[in-house]
Formats: sequence, structure tokens, C-alpha cells
Amino acid sequence: MSKKTIPFKIKNIEQDYSLREEGIVLKDLETFLEISITKEFPTPGYDLEVKEIIEKDKGKFEIILSIIPPREGSILLQVITYKTILIEVDRYHLGNGPYTFNYKIDNF
Repeated sequence: MSKKTIPFKIKNIEQDYSLREEGIVLKDLETFLEISITKEFPTPGYDLEVKEIIEKDKGKFEIILSIIPPREGSILLQVITYKTILIEVDRYHLGNGPYTFNYKIDNF
């Protein structure tokens, strides 16, 4: 099967300092699927982007993330930070469930 790119919309990006668990959480909304991705970083100043979502196989998807480190020479607090991206995908593009999502970081 050839890889199919799935369209998505970024709804929100949050930064938090309280303990969170890294990973992916799916929330089923009738016509949409909300996907929340949380990643831990050693300091503030990192950015997290979703480059694309690819259907690897029927019902199996990979979210390609890009991590942008802080500018070199930046003075930052040494405090663990959590970035969470909330994306929305129209279920029309996913087909019938169940769905499996994982992520891959392409530049870190």
C-alpha cells in the first residue's frame, strides 16, 4: 500500500511545567478525531511542530514531528517543560476505526 498523507488542523499548542505523561491521547468526536501529543523537554524554548500524518497501513498512522531547539547561546531556566499539540483530523480521511497512532521525530 502506498503511503497516504492525511490532512489535519492544529487547534492548540500549550507549554506546561507540571508533570505530564509523554505520548498520544485520542478523543473521538463524532465527525472528527482529536489527537493530543505531549513531549517532554529539558528547558523552555523548544518548539514542536507536526510536519505530516501518514497512513502506513489500514488504520495505522504515523505523525511526523519536528523539534526546533532554542537558539544557540540562549539563557534558559533548567526546568523540565512539556509541550502539548492538539490536532484535529476529519474522520472522513481516516476511514473506519479502530485507529493506531504513533509518532516519529524526523530531525532530532
